[in-house]
Amino acid sequence: MAAGFDQTQGDRASSTLARLERAALAGTRALSVLGLIALMVLAFLTLANGLMRWGANQPIAGVVDVGALAIAIAVCCCLPVSLMERSHIAFRLVSALSPRLGRVLDALAAAAVAVVLALMAYEFYLYAGSLAASGERTYVLKIPAAPFWYGADAILWIAFAMQMVVVAVEVGQIWGYRSIRVPLKH
Repeated sequence: MAAGFDQTQGDRASSTLARLERAALAGTRALSVLGLIALMVLAFLTLANGLMRWGANQPIAGVVDVGALAIAIAVCCCLPVSLMERSHIAFRLVSALSPRLGRVLDALAAAAVAVVLALMAYEFYLYAGSLAASGERTYVLKIPAAPFWYGADAILWIAFAMQMVVVAVEVGQIWGYRSIRVPLKH
């Protein structure tokens, strides 16, 4: 009877982890759309600025200001989805020799990435705070810089939370959980 109870609990935990993984993947893909929109706005402004320089010998004021802020947000918005999809470079030499040891190393690597993300997010928070304290503004348009960096920081904390989902999935895979993610072909 106890074995059946353990199996039921394992199935329930697996189902919960699958739902969490699916929701996190959908959320990060939606967030990446925001990042791509920021890049598209920047591309449009850059093109318009170039055309104005060429056609009217009059650049659009503040394109560099907007560009610096848009790039920070765009990069941060695309980071969580790349973490959830595990689309970064990975060396799987150990996995070829021992699949279980490879899964353990994947879980440890995922935890290390989570620590680095937490440190990055904390540093972004400190940086945004220093910008807010100094009243830093962009050079031409005088846009306050701190809100954008606080936004980037919030997105990095979202990336950290998504990486914790990845850690849970990787640990689950040690114990037999099958990720909803389709592995890349090597």
